[in-house]
Amino acid sequence: MDLIKLINKYKDEISNDSILIEYNLFFSEDVKKYCKFVIDEYEELEKLNNVLLKLKELDKDIEIYVCTYGVDFIESEIHIYGDTLWINTKTELEKIYECFRNCRIVEPSDIVMLCENEGIDGTVALAFSMEGKVENYTSFIEKRQINKIKSLYWD
Repeated sequence: MDLIKLINKYKDEISNDSILIEYNLFFSEDVKKYCKFVIDEYEELEKLNNVLLKLKELDKDIEIYVCTYGVDFIESEIHIYGDTLWINTKTELEKIYECFRNCRIVEPSDIVMLCENEGIDGTVALAFSMEGKVENYTSFIEKRQINKIKSLYWD
């Protein structure tokens, strides 16, 4: 799936809104030069991935998305910036905090339930999945229980 072509296709719908990109898609090798996460050092990303693996052990049905804060269309290039993870999981907040306790270097600044402040990450336009599926936010959120989505933010 070509994320960059898809994002270009939906350029008008994205405008100044955030988008959700499935974690493995955001960090895939073929879009690495376009996608920048607030944690961008290789060693730190490895530590983050280790924490996420622990969370996957706690919940096999977990879904992880990067919530962007910017998609810049500059001439023929795209730059996508993310600083937040949306984790759809049954795992309680305390357990998530616990997973990060042993890895302070990549600990988020804040972890909140999305249902407590749905607008915390701004307006989300679309969600992009590994399978190439593109959903508008309303459709995406209707298929999940918003009270299971945790927002992990780094500043």
